[in-house]
Amino acid sequence: MTLFEFWPDYGQGPLWTKEGKPADLGALPLGDDLLRSLMDWNAQYAENRLPVEGPGDVSWLGEGKVLLHRVRQALGPGHEVVVTEPWWGE
Repeated sequence: MTLFEFWPDYGQGPLWTKEGKPADLGALPLGDDLLRSLMDWNAQYAENRLPVEGPGDVSWLGEGKVLLHRVRQALGPGHEVVVTEPWWGE
């Protein structure tokens, strides 16, 4: 089982290895459309989009939840994608 954490960040992400290194998204079976969507969404990351101090960016967070679900489906049972913050819907 390969473990990833879902977390957007400046420049890197949104998937991280259990060692805390950015995952090589191009080496994962995500498909071109999902890969492009992930990279575009992550490129829009800014700290104020997260609901740490206030509501955050509801639209951007909603898109992240959809992308998280799509990533989990694409990677399948040999991979686990975890989250550590409640705003991803878990």
